[in-house]
Amino acid sequence: MKPPQDHTVSDMELVALLIQSNELAFQSIYTRYAGKLYSYARKNIPLKEDCEEIVQEAFVSIWERREGLTNITALEPYLYRMVKYKIIRYFQHSAVKKRYEEHYRLFEEIYNQIESFDREPTMIQKVIDKGLSDLPARIGMAMRLRLSENLSNDDIARKMNIKKIVVEKYIGIAKKHLRATYDNLI
Repeated sequence: MKPPQDHTVSDMELVALLIQSNELAFQSIYTRYAGKLYSYARKNIPLKEDCEEIVQEAFVSIWERREGLTNITALEPYLYRMVKYKIIRYFQHSAVKKRYEEHYRLFEEIYNQIESFDREPTMIQKVIDKGLSDLPARIGMAMRLRLSENLSNDDIARKMNIKKIVVEKYIGIAKKHLRATYDNLI
């Protein structure tokens, strides 16, 4: 068999060598496809470092699972699929992270309004409950779903069978009302 660095070596020959834990075959695969996979990831993800990490994870996965790669019939599409699914997971993780950041900002905004209170959880909860009870039912329900179930605006809209823009309006009204409720208590 030709040396793995030789560009005339087919992908399938490289895979066969990789399955046998041949590091040169792995390096050849990396050299052959890392740049292409990086470019592919870069079309979808703006951060260079995140793209590099995704490609790196794909190759780490290939190396770790090398002995089970016997069913690969075409290496390039296999690698692109791996990166595609890593990109999808990246966006799913980003969406979850964004939702938690949004939820944290909302709580921070409400609790900052209650700065002078003793910060006793029951007192804070009473202020929030009082404010929510004064709201129209649908607005109160939207805010409760946000606070108690940590739902995003999209999720609240689906659950309440309304449009996302209506949820955003409801949340804005609820925040404004909670601030006013707090201001009237102190």
